[in-house]
Amino acid sequence: MLCFAPHCRPSWQAAIVAAALGWGLVADAAQGAIYVLKSGGRVEGESLNPQRTAGEPYLVQTPAGVKLALPEGLVARVVVRSDLSRQYEALVQSTPQTVEGQWALAEWCKEMGLVSERKRHLHEVLALDPDHAEARKALGYQRFGSRWLTQDEYLQSQGYVRYNGAWRLRQEVEILTRQAQEELAIKQWRKDIRRWLDQVASGGRLAASAAQSLENIRDPLAAPALAELIADPKQPRAIRLKCLELLGKLPPGLATVPLLRVALEDSDARVQDACLEELKRGPIDVAVAGLVMQLKSPDNARVNRAAECLAALGDKSATLPLINALVTEHRFQINPNAGGGNMSLQFNSSGSGGTGPGGLTMGNKPIYVKKQLQNPSVLSALTSLHPGTNFRYNVEAWRQWYIQSQTSVPVDLRRGD
Repeated sequence: MLCFAPHCRPSWQAAIVAAALGWGLVADAAQGAIYVLKSGGRVEGESLNPQRTAGEPYLVQTPAGVKLALPEGLVARVVVRSDLSRQYEALVQSTPQTVEGQWALAEWCKEMGLVSERKRHLHEVLALDPDHAEARKALGYQRFGSRWLTQDEYLQSQGYVRYNGAWRLRQEVEILTRQAQEELAIKQWRKDIRRWLDQVASGGRLAASAAQSLENIRDPLAAPALAELIADPKQPRAIRLKCLELLGKLPPGLATVPLLRVALEDSDARVQDACLEELKRGPIDVAVAGLVMQLKSPDNARVNRAAECLAALGDKSATLPLINALVTEHRFQINPNAGGGNMSLQFNSSGSGGTGPGGLTMGNKPIYVKKQLQNPSVLSALTSLHPGTNFRYNVEAWRQWYIQSQTSVPVDLRRGD
């Protein structure tokens, strides 16, 4: 192992330093200079006391404006910055093409901050000694088994490729590339569909070709743009229904979530029903699962609307959740200001508190009560799914019937299952 500390410099490094001194390119009065420290560090800056005398510290101002006082005993040498290229070229000419000489010159370049030149001489070292560990490590190599590889080379050998500034597996890049292409296509469909709808509505010379363009839509990537317009209550009903019609020409199941939201929440009953008809094209398992979750809503109106939607979809897999939702418990806030001076119940749909207008409080807390409600839409959904069967709101009777007629093995019918 070669030692490059000041007290044990190899012959060629000492020769390189001597050559630099011999050329007269080391000075302690440099205006722009590199101060090489005995510790191995370096400071670049402008000399503030170029006329200093021996024993005085070097006063330096760095490019960042920081002023330093470097004791003379800490500085190994000072290299004039403007003469550095000449010094380097002189050393290149005088340094032999040996491992020791090229390594020493690379170390000198490191001290002088010559990054690209240092790499050049490190590669010269490897050309002479491919297994030179210090040069390999300086160039970012690591040993993997019997091979020296950079981090990039190792990742490439493991099947990774560079993508958007990061290393990723080829399969992941293929997926990300496809997703990016699809996102661009969706954005383009969003622009095109809105433009065509505007042209049709204007009735101008482009109306006919725009209408034909709309009718020709068959790309599944157009579904998100159509779903956005369907779910937008600010759009005219005619536009929303037209988009539903166009969506119906695409493969089913491309816009289940937004259509389900409209079917549950929209104020336009005709659009709601049209969404349910589109959801019927299936597959409806995602829609049914979403509606079943709404049967547990703290909002009683939402429970009944979910049941209406389940009845429209006609999927009997919702039978047991509907049975469990025949009678649901909800929380109400007591309202003492109802007409006639009697206290009445004010439904709290969020189930999260809050006094609301006229709410009765006990100290700083509102008063709530719980009440069980029978859900007619849930009962209607059950009788629609199972004609001829009706146990009204007798939940236990419905459960026993379900065990006997719908299952062949014991089933846990606890609420919430």
